[in-house]
Amino acid sequence: MADPNIRIKRSSVPGKVPTTGQLPLGELALNTYDAELFARRERTGIGTDIVRLGAGATVTNILYVTQDGNDSNTGKKLGDAKRTIGAALTEATTGTVIKVSAGSYLENNPLTIPSQVSIVGDSLREVSVSPQNADQDLFYVANGNYVAEMSYTGTLNSGKAIFAFNPNEIGYFDQSPYVQNCTNFIPNSIGMRIDGIKAIGPTKSMVVDSYTQYNQGGIGVSITNEGYAQLVSLFTICNDTAVYCGSGAACDLTNSNSSFGNYGLVADGIGPLKYTGIITSAASANAFEFVLDLNVPTLNVTDALYDNTTGLTTITVDANHGFNVGMGVSVVGLAFTCPSGPGIVTYPSGNYGYIFEVQAVPSSTSFEVYVGVSTLQHTYQSSGTVKINAVRPFDGQVVYFDTLYYTVGGVTVSSGGTGYTQNVDITFGSPSEPWGIPATAVGEVKDGSVTKVEMVSNGRGYTTAPTVTFASPDVGVNTATGTADLIPTYYVIESSTPISAGICTITLTDNVPYAVGLGTTVPFFKQSRVLASGHSLEYIGSGTNIAGALPQNGGVPIQDNETDSRGGGLVVFTSTDQAGNFRIGDGVVINQQTGTISGTFYSKSLFSTMTPFILALGGD
Repeated sequence: MADPNIRIKRSSVPGKVPTTGQLPLGELALNTYDAELFARRERTGIGTDIVRLGAGATVTNILYVTQDGNDSNTGKKLGDAKRTIGAALTEATTGTVIKVSAGSYLENNPLTIPSQVSIVGDSLREVSVSPQNADQDLFYVANGNYVAEMSYTGTLNSGKAIFAFNPNEIGYFDQSPYVQNCTNFIPNSIGMRIDGIKAIGPTKSMVVDSYTQYNQGGIGVSITNEGYAQLVSLFTICNDTAVYCGSGAACDLTNSNSSFGNYGLVADGIGPLKYTGIITSAASANAFEFVLDLNVPTLNVTDALYDNTTGLTTITVDANHGFNVGMGVSVVGLAFTCPSGPGIVTYPSGNYGYIFEVQAVPSSTSFEVYVGVSTLQHTYQSSGTVKINAVRPFDGQVVYFDTLYYTVGGVTVSSGGTGYTQNVDITFGSPSEPWGIPATAVGEVKDGSVTKVEMVSNGRGYTTAPTVTFASPDVGVNTATGTADLIPTYYVIESSTPISAGICTITLTDNVPYAVGLGTTVPFFKQSRVLASGHSLEYIGSGTNIAGALPQNGGVPIQDNETDSRGGGLVVFTSTDQAGNFRIGDGVVINQQTGTISGTFYSKSLFSTMTPFILALGGD
């Protein structure tokens, strides 16, 4: 049977059909000459002018996009392909794979990808996608998406992202969107923005394998508001910040590289208050284990107003709730009527869980949560309870006891002064607490002025910024001045016992240097964290313009910018820099050039360390 999608250019041969045309659909036979010619060409490839049109059978869950396609096509066969990814997305449903052929595609962004839809390009180098609207993100991702084998070019405004959660339709996530083998070339953009407040569900995460960011001046991956990411083979070049975790967000970063740019790995601050415990047994100074009461009251719902267009529900309870924005609360057993339903329905159903995040607090007895949009308005009838979601404390949370204290993280030099010939002693005002210790530092001098302050000891027990006093200059009276930069002191949870009858024992990674009394309040927060294993940090701090950042063009790295733990956030890392020096956090550095291991408390030659082990093993 002839393939109805084959066009044959027939040759003029005496006695044969000397015309050129397309075989009619459903044609079952050719004359002898045409059949032989068709068979020979199919068998050997010899002959000319065979062109496949609409090749391949129709597959219902695959849509094709090609550079010479047309958006009015069905997209269900390669020869009937769409012209843009956006047009294919309008046809895509759960389980659809969109195959994008080699070419350049200008897209009317943002492109909203439905749940469980994949977009796969022919080749990372040969498929280029550009945004039409610089003031919008490029892709909005949903649960279970997969995007692979394409590059992103063109222009986006600063702060706009290639991939982001949809801020207009907050989705439920139990399977992370996955980006693999892609490259972002758009300057000042964010390669992936994971804002946890724009998602609900157990993950609020995205995952990456082999995603390169050559978006000069932008951010590689930004994770905020308790979002989460697993990043493998992430490569950033000339970013303002390679990876940023803020407001309780976290990521695991493995086998990756950050080159040039301003900052490498940044963990900034903590998330919102989650719940508060009460000390049930007094503890002496330098304790690290504490017994807490984590009981939370159950409140009765008296009213609930659901807005089906925004997806927000305002819930009123029978007592002061004490909730804060960002706090997780359980909502159970509310009875609603639905115009199309049979009588009373119970909400939530549990399909998306029972824990919701507080979005706003209009009053002491009311709060708002996002439950999702609907085409139908539902009316509250009765019943329902709410309470704070107090979970077993875990590694990744931090606490303090009654009062938040600070250490001195550094000094901002206001004026470098003049007339200095050597490094300068710096003294700090005393902390407010008797168990406190004053900070100490030394000012580094260049060309007669203080240009940098090196902290010797961060001190402890400060509640306000202490005074900073520089020693007088060796020549003249123009003394340097500066202000202290404070770092909040949070204590990290190492482990905890299961909550039993509301009681739990927590173990901290550090001792608390003061006594903690009975009834002390202990607020719990999620810490912003970057956990990086085997990360290469090369020429970080040299700038976001590759022409000037290269060492041969004068680019100078800034060691302190490789990792930055701000405001209680924490970067935990093992890394290698451009000199091959290996670091285990801030405490241990193996310097290949000098052959030394150095750290906060020691410095020892690698040779003197290893030789005894070699001899003990019988080595030469």
